[in-house]
Amino acid sequence: MFCRLAAQELSLLSPRLSQENVRLVGIGLEELGVEEFVEKKFWAGELYIDEKKKSFNDLGYKRFSIWSLPGLLLSRIARSQAAKGRERGVGGDLRGDGYQNGGLLVVGKGGKVLYSFVQENPADHAANEDILKALNLSPAGGEQATVAPSSAATCGDGDVCSVKPKSPASE
Repeated sequence: MFCRLAAQELSLLSPRLSQENVRLVGIGLEELGVEEFVEKKFWAGELYIDEKKKSFNDLGYKRFSIWSLPGLLLSRIARSQAAKGRERGVGGDLRGDGYQNGGLLVVGKGGKVLYSFVQENPADHAANEDILKALNLSPAGGEQATVAPSSAATCGDGDVCSVKPKSPASE
């Protein structure tokens, strides 16, 4: 349910991003459930599947453990997002790999990472406001917000970006 809800919320930005010629690209980790995901229009952007999880590994997106996941699912954010999902009729699909965490990158022209978000909880997702700020866009199309580019991730000439690991001092 959390993946579907996050995709649905991010998809709310699709019209605004399209106006600005910004692509909305999602990378899933398996074919299982994709047909229903597409049919129910949880995602309004391009969708790719990375069954080998190369992009997830290269970006340093970790897997939740069998020991950490139950506690994370009982957290306040997970309970709140589950209630929101039920309210919206999103429904859940417990098939497949529920242990892989993910994230979000906003990549500007030339491959510069403007914003990086890494999931700490299965219910986490980047706030739409933060994504718009990274793109210097306001939600209503009015005044533009400005933010400094993220140094948490870098994108080079290769086919994938990489996320810099957190240092103990930055936590």
